[in-house]
Amino acid sequence: MLSFFRRPPTYADVEFAELSLMFTGDSQDPTYRRELLVGVRLDFSLQSLKHVDSYLGALHIDPPHNDSDTLRMVLRCGAYVGEVIRRNSPHEMHWVTFEEAARHSKFVRGLSFSVSTAGILWTDRQNMCFPLGKVCKFIENGCEDSVHSFASVLIESHNGR
Repeated sequence: MLSFFRRPPTYADVEFAELSLMFTGDSQDPTYRRELLVGVRLDFSLQSLKHVDSYLGALHIDPPHNDSDTLRMVLRCGAYVGEVIRRNSPHEMHWVTFEEAARHSKFVRGLSFSVSTAGILWTDRQNMCFPLGKVCKFIENGCEDSVHSFASVLIESHNGR
């Protein structure tokens, strides 16, 4: 099919931006170990991801003990990481859900749905990243999966295009 007949995916920017604010802002149902986060340091700058790395480092040592805490933390933290990338990238990027991305990308159709793939930061069907997955990898592997380094590389590669 000719590309000009294809509709772009439906974006979920508002929903993921709201999730990113819940990272520290939901006092009724707080993010796991929220006391480790200093809200004023989370200003959506690339530098703020060093603070997120410290938070994730503590969670690597003492991860959430139940699925509900894990899901809430990964969605909110991953949304924050993605929003930092989106707001600091020179290119237009949008959040899409796994289901929406799978409609538009063979690559995504080949993946399994999980919390890691639930939200995808999308430039186009060939250029996307998985901030929620990066948060999961940090919890599993530790600082070798730094979200600050991840975002820095993505933003820098976009600056070079």
